[in-house]
Amino acid sequence: MRAMFSRKYRINPETLRYEEAVLPAGKQLAVGVVVLILLVGTAVGMRALYDQHAKSPRLVYHEKKNEQLRSEYDALSSELRQDEQLLAEFRRKDDRLYRSIFGMDPLPYSIREAGTGGAVMYTSLQSIADPNVVVDAYDKMDKVLMKARIQSSSFNDLEEAAIHHNQLLACKPLINPISPANRTWLTSSFGYRTDPFTRTRRLHNGIDIAGRAGMEIHATGDGQVKIAEYNRHGYGKEVLIDHGYGYTTRYAHLQDIMVKQGAQVKRGEVIGTLGSSGRSTGPHLHYEVRYNNRAINPMHHYFENLTPGEYDLIAKRASGQ
Repeated sequence: MRAMFSRKYRINPETLRYEEAVLPAGKQLAVGVVVLILLVGTAVGMRALYDQHAKSPRLVYHEKKNEQLRSEYDALSSELRQDEQLLAEFRRKDDRLYRSIFGMDPLPYSIREAGTGGAVMYTSLQSIADPNVVVDAYDKMDKVLMKARIQSSSFNDLEEAAIHHNQLLACKPLINPISPANRTWLTSSFGYRTDPFTRTRRLHNGIDIAGRAGMEIHATGDGQVKIAEYNRHGYGKEVLIDHGYGYTTRYAHLQDIMVKQGAQVKRGEVIGTLGSSGRSTGPHLHYEVRYNNRAINPMHHYFENLTPGEYDLIAKRASGQ
């Protein structure tokens, strides 16, 4: 029965018997071609349906890779935002604190916000798939790097200003020329007074500090000795120190001069002893401070609250002890 249905038969009119139907060779070929086309079409359709609803291993791999890259870009963007916040804090302290300490103006906004990035700069990135994420990360990175370079340059300026300031502080006359451990008293202040010799009113360009003859006189700031000799115009034995930055100091009426012209001296270094040489009515030190060759009040240029121990430490450091 199964064999009968698997084959096709027809009645032969001449013999009136059932005979197996045999297609001509041409029809058999045509049927074969149709069947082949149907099989190929079915296979292609099934593959298309599979590709539409099922992902290939390569596609799955690239999707995971893209997802990983996107996650890394997001993490990078987050770090860049934190860096921008840190730079903003540096900027705030730089403009409001650090630069103001040294009398420097804040950096202009136009310099702080220097332009970076741009469409032309990132043209080469447009050829990649989904370039917006990459371009955005590059843009943020460039802005952070530019701001970091500007801040670094500002810090370099601050460093130079700090070095200059430290050098100025070392050279500027800032201590009493006589240690507070010694008993002294002020006999004449800065300003107009009656000259003890001519009895006329004249400007006194320094202060007179009286005490026991032979007391040590100290340089009040780092500098170079310009004069170390007897002055025949009334100052007697004197030492004149050029501290740089426009400052000079004079120590007059000395008993002994203990430095030579041209010598480099440190703050606290002994340069002579208190005496009464030249036009003097008794043992005392005439001390002058000049800035840009203009006499200024020495009382405004030294710390009166130094203890004898602190002063002694400065003097020992100056002498290399």
